Amino acid sequence: MVLVSAFRDGSAALRANPILLVAGLLVGAGSQLQYLDQVVDSPLVSAGASLGWLVVFPFVLGGFIGTARAAIEGTDTSIRQFVTTARTHYVRLLSATVAFLLIILGTAIGIGTVGLVFGIGSMALASIHEVAGFIGGVVSVIVWLVSLLVVIMFVQFYDAAIVIEEQSVTDSFRRSIGLVRANLTSVVGFSLMWTLLVNLFFIPEYLVQLTMTDAAPAEVLPVDLGVPVAVLLPVGIGLSAVGFAYFYTVYTAYYLRLISDAPLPTDAA
Repeated sequence: MVLVSAFRDGSAALRANPILLVAGLLVGAGSQLQYLDQVVDSPLVSAGASLGWLVVFPFVLGGFIGTARAAIEGTDTSIRQFVTTARTHYVRLLSATVAFLLIILGTAIGIGTVGLVFGIGSMALASIHEVAGFIGGVVSVIVWLVSLLVVIMFVQFYDAAIVIEEQSVTDSFRRSIGLVRANLTSVVGFSLMWTLLVNLFFIPEYLVQLTMTDAAPAEVLPVDLGVPVAVLLPVGIGLSAVGFAYFYTVYTAYYLRLISDAPLPTDAA
């Protein structure tokens, strides 16, 4: 089974190539920049760091996917190979990442506008029948969320298409959509399991995030952890490093198995 095999491939590659954890550490450190203002007490510095990370992330992602592929296939996984792969695909990945965010934002706004219309209708219905109005509102929110997740599912492989198959920005989205359509049941299962496991893995970090909000600890957690930010940040970095390294290695392994059954046409390679 492709799904189970991908998780096994990811685990084996990570054990045999600890260098993947180095890339994971870069991502882990970058993901914690959103909390920088709580350390330096400067929202402006934090915003600048977060924006800088959005620019740097495609570089790290490209290097990681290329290195993960090498680890899975048993070839070179050196730092030099990581940097070379990252540099080669950076411009396309950066452009595609911006396009991906615009697609998601556009979808959210578009479906949200339709949902707003239904929401207004639900409010009007609530004045006639309260339960029916409530159900209508809930259904509109569920439809919005599911529609957004479906769009994300169909375009999720754009980055792997760029790094692994040398696709252009536009063709990477087409390739992702084509692969999902051809393997819909498998991709739905993979997406659900991958997302569930990622979120389970990051539960400790989510708790860390809650303790760093402006709310009092007792309002977000049943107990006060009493752990300072200087300790919480390294914990978040460590969790993100291991989680990213493993789950994106699995992601790469899954993509490699998908394209082995659906290679590019000769004239499109």
